[in-house]
Amino acid sequence: MRLARLEPSRLFVAVDLNDDALSRTAWRAARREARGGVRNLLCIAANARELSREIGGVADRVTIVLPWGELLRAVATPDSETLEAIAGLCQPDASLENVFSYDSRRDPSIPALRDYQNSNAAQVEAHLREPYQRAGLHIRRVEDLDQRALLDYPTTWATRLAHGSPRKVWRIRGRKDEPLACATPILRRDTVGPERDISTN
Repeated sequence: MRLARLEPSRLFVAVDLNDDALSRTAWRAARREARGGVRNLLCIAANARELSREIGGVADRVTIVLPWGELLRAVATPDSETLEAIAGLCQPDASLENVFSYDSRRDPSIPALRDYQNSNAAQVEAHLREPYQRAGLHIRRVEDLDQRALLDYPTTWATRLAHGSPRKVWRIRGRKDEPLACATPILRRDTVGPERDISTN
């Protein structure tokens, strides 16, 4: 909601599979503006694949903040179908920002992510660059993100992790691109501008 207030000419779409959290956000957004509500935020409970089928090709910016469970596995392992769905949400040359973290000592076990515990940004980029490109997402850079920098992201979970025990955090910055050809398979109601911003966590 903070981003929607800062950029009232943009339409924001908040996406989460946590119905309770999303319902609270939608309720706050629906209040009168004098009481903190916003009119340029839509809340949708859906996964990336469902969302891509419904509103594909509309976003000029996609932001993923601290995904968990299946989405975390999909963007960090990664899963080609989910990456293609994320790319499918985007207008040509749309920007992508993905902030994620994994701590095998504290987070639910995702065996495929165990190696991330000791990985730096260069290693994460080397692991993800080609699969992202094949899905049509060009990685500009991957950064090791200072944990306190999570305070820049206006979510409850980001604030909690920013003040929590030390953990690795990475940030991917990229853009929508043409998918890399592959010959063989690999193992938020006001008057708003045309821009669409899709955020998920």
